[in-house]
Amino acid sequence: MRSIRRLIPGSARVSRVWFRRPAETGFHSNVNHTVEPNQQRKFAIAKRARQTRGTRALPRVSRRPVFVASILVVVVVTMAFVRWLPIPNELQKSPSGTLTLLDCRGREIAELASSQARTQFPLALDQMGPWLPSVTVALEDRRFYEHRGLDWRATIAACARNLRARQIVSGASTITQQLVKLASSRDRRSWSGKLYEAIVAWKLERRWSKQRILSEYLNRSSYGNRRLGPEAAASAYFGKPARDLTLSEAIFVAGLPQAPTRFNPWRHPEEANRKYARSLRRLSDLGVITRDQQSLLVEPPKIVRSDPPRFAPHFVDAVVAQNPGLRGTVRTTLDLFLQASVERLARSHLSALNRHDITQAAVVVIENTTGAIRAMVGSENYAVSQVNGATQPRSCGSTLKPFVYLEAIDKRLFTAASLLPDTPDAIRNEYANYDPQNYSHHYFGPVRLREALACSLNVPAVFVLSQLGARPTFYQLQKWGFNFPQGLDEYGAGFVLGNAETRLVDLAAAYAGLARGGTAMRAKFLASEHRPLTRIASREATAIITDILCDNDARQKSFGLRSPLTFEERVAAKTGTSSGFRDTWTVGFDKEHTVAVWAGNFDGRPMHDTFAVRAATPLWATIMQELLRRDHPLDPATENDKLIRREICKTTGLLPSRFSNASMPELFLSGTEPNEDSAHYFANDGKLILPNAYARWCATRDNTIGAHVQSDFHIISPPPNARFQIDPVLAPSQQMVELTAASAGDVEWFVNGAPVAPQRDGRFFWQLAAGEWNVRAVSRGKLAEQKITVETMSN
Repeated sequence: MRSIRRLIPGSARVSRVWFRRPAETGFHSNVNHTVEPNQQRKFAIAKRARQTRGTRALPRVSRRPVFVASILVVVVVTMAFVRWLPIPNELQKSPSGTLTLLDCRGREIAELASSQARTQFPLALDQMGPWLPSVTVALEDRRFYEHRGLDWRATIAACARNLRARQIVSGASTITQQLVKLASSRDRRSWSGKLYEAIVAWKLERRWSKQRILSEYLNRSSYGNRRLGPEAAASAYFGKPARDLTLSEAIFVAGLPQAPTRFNPWRHPEEANRKYARSLRRLSDLGVITRDQQSLLVEPPKIVRSDPPRFAPHFVDAVVAQNPGLRGTVRTTLDLFLQASVERLARSHLSALNRHDITQAAVVVIENTTGAIRAMVGSENYAVSQVNGATQPRSCGSTLKPFVYLEAIDKRLFTAASLLPDTPDAIRNEYANYDPQNYSHHYFGPVRLREALACSLNVPAVFVLSQLGARPTFYQLQKWGFNFPQGLDEYGAGFVLGNAETRLVDLAAAYAGLARGGTAMRAKFLASEHRPLTRIASREATAIITDILCDNDARQKSFGLRSPLTFEERVAAKTGTSSGFRDTWTVGFDKEHTVAVWAGNFDGRPMHDTFAVRAATPLWATIMQELLRRDHPLDPATENDKLIRREICKTTGLLPSRFSNASMPELFLSGTEPNEDSAHYFANDGKLILPNAYARWCATRDNTIGAHVQSDFHIISPPPNARFQIDPVLAPSQQMVELTAASAGDVEWFVNGAPVAPQRDGRFFWQLAAGEWNVRAVSRGKLAEQKITVETMSN
């Protein structure tokens, strides 16, 4: 500060001073003032006081630039904050909506609730009908099309009310602000929350059109009962789409988002109707509707309770389990008409059986050309059991046998006419500890492959497996789409007879591959799925297997001529029954569809000696008959340069000879057909002569054809000079040797001269005892002897 100058010295004179700091003197600058002499002292004192303050006066000079700088910083920070503040991520993506599954023709199967909503179906604004958007704007934000995210008039009025109440009692939020609140999941009211909504709404209005903002708001609004959006509300409360809402219905729906729980039309209909009346008066006051319209609409619309459909629940569960990320509307492969028919037939079948030991059934129907699942029934009643029998691994019985025989024919190891041994000792050289038996407990001796497959005989299947190799055959089955829960080492050779588990849906898909001529494709649940098609077997070999599965005559020995498998049309079929009668299966196909059926109990209880032909086959046959109303039977196999037909002897599978009692046509891969006749299989008297491998069978009662072996009479078991050891741990009844001989007639047995009595089935067993023993067999005057030694095993 400049010092005061005395221009006229002396006590009697007047002094003139200039003040350059009006803030410090209290006078205006550049103005002359006359000062009395007695005041000069006061000015001098004031001058000294200002000089002593010195440094404290200087900051007052710099306050203006500091204040301006502070204001600038605040403005910059605020602008940076506004620019940085992001739009909620939820608004960056459109609502995915409720997962809605449609059948192959576009009919709705089910709507699946999510954690966010029971139902939500986003719509474009022009699909919401003529009334709902305009009524919502009038009730929620009547200046919506005029403001830019904030309604200042409403905000100022709300602030005044909030200040008087000392809390937020009124938000005056615009539709844009409410959209931000919905997207950011802010439920509690707070000053910071209101500021956030205002800023983001201001930003959003500069990026989106009013139409988009309104559409997003409506699609995200809750209308009670976890229904989000107008489409879900219209469907739930009026059973119609939003575009068909009347004016009164639109007014009713538009008022619900203000308090979805309090105005719940199902739980609090009186509150909802009162809200409708208030909305009606408000619209009339605003001039949106006329007084005449108000009087006409005074009666609230009638509310219904329309729950979404839920068909084919097991199929729906399977779709969701396989495709957890599905969203929106998805077309599946299911045919609702066929599904309803199959469900009805399954319930009727179990009711007709009326057996406590057969409680459940499952069905899968697949379209052959596409692999699409057209029907899936998982249990008798979904409300009682949610277990899906169509997707649960179960022991598959004999249903894998066609694929084993197919591999053998395709590799040209066997033909459909090849003689296979169905005898007790046919596989002991390969599988010493495995003794499979037929369910009939009878052995047919020499059988053609066609009969072995059609009659589902066990020993021939294991014999063919032994020639193919168990491990490569197991891997080949996996190529067909069988996903076995365990490895080959756990199943052993018995996997071919059904101790391996498979799913009904995989079994149906594999048989559909046979219907396609030898190509594998996994079953499809969704219309948009693309499944690769892989050729596993030749078309010609597959045609031979298919022909066998259609052959009613070939399965006669096991099933007779009047079983449910018998069709006048050409239809392929195969049954399977697991050990202990716990699972029964039937699977087969016509030209268009493959049908697979399982029957049993989910808890694994046995079915009291019930075979598949009684438990599962009748249901399969009924469904197949239903399909054949519009489907076509399979075409007969046609000959070409790779597939030929030859006449064969039914007994031997060779070319007919003068000894052949009957002949039949048989299919062969070109080059595998027989080139010799059956004459050497017969004696001059016409009796069948078999190789020595059939000697044991020829000596049993199962030999009903009078066959005998080529060699002379001799003992087969025990072998010559055999040595046995008695295990002191095992029970004596478990330590016996079977006595067999090569003979065309009955045999009598003696051990050290003592006769051995036959068992009930005609077989002879001798219990081991320590010592040296002479085993003698007598038949038709012929004698054969063998010496054996039995020792006691040391501990």
